[in-house]
Amino acid sequence: MNRCSLAKALELLAPDFTPMEAAAETTRAINEHEHDRFPLYCNGEVVSKAHRAVAKVVLNEEGGCLIPDIESTGSGLGWARGAYKWELEDDAVLALKPQPDTRVEAAQATAISAMQLAETSAAGAKAARIEAEQAHAELKQARAALQAATEQVERAEARAEAAEARVGPATDNPPRHRPGKKYKDEWQLVMAAKLIYFALRDPEMLKNIDALVRFMIGPEPEGFLQQEIGWAPKDPKEVRRMIVSLLQFVR
Repeated sequence: MNRCSLAKALELLAPDFTPMEAAAETTRAINEHEHDRFPLYCNGEVVSKAHRAVAKVVLNEEGGCLIPDIESTGSGLGWARGAYKWELEDDAVLALKPQPDTRVEAAQATAISAMQLAETSAAGAKAARIEAEQAHAELKQARAALQAATEQVERAEARAEAAEARVGPATDNPPRHRPGKKYKDEWQLVMAAKLIYFALRDPEMLKNIDALVRFMIGPEPEGFLQQEIGWAPKDPKEVRRMIVSLLQFVR
């Protein structure tokens, strides 16, 4: 343990204590505690319990400076001023300084944690709201696209039927397609209409793209497109790409 003089002890206790307060606090520690708690040495020797009980730290003014010393408050002649070398231990002196209130620190830490948790929860709630708004906007957009596709299919069917009606009387040859059938150039719209039908009536069909391709073009003798418009693309990949594109709007 490092030892220090009385003057050094007062420096260690500043600025928490004024010199007078430091002297009084040091005196209290010497009087109340034994050597193992607050060591005191005189000329390098441990001071006895009896002498500790009557020891008092005083400040003597010399040349405009306050010089600490220890005097006896007991009966008798007392101790000569400045005749002894008094020493304390650094750690014991520093232990006299006011210690922080750990309860206050714990309460502050708890409050900070609660604030951080609240901020995190608020951020999470805000992110959830933003995600919900985005999902709602996407759903609204998909519904609008589905509505537009349905209307486009209906218009295409109306044009095809009108064209069939004009072509029929103008030729003695039978119509190329049965009444009510669509032209091959609009096979994508015909397929889109069927996908919309599945979305409304049989949504399970939309989960298997390979099955949808087979439904549209075969390998049966006649797939859906062949039955509807008398024609179907020969390349399954082209049909598959169109189905994948359309499913973005009807799933």
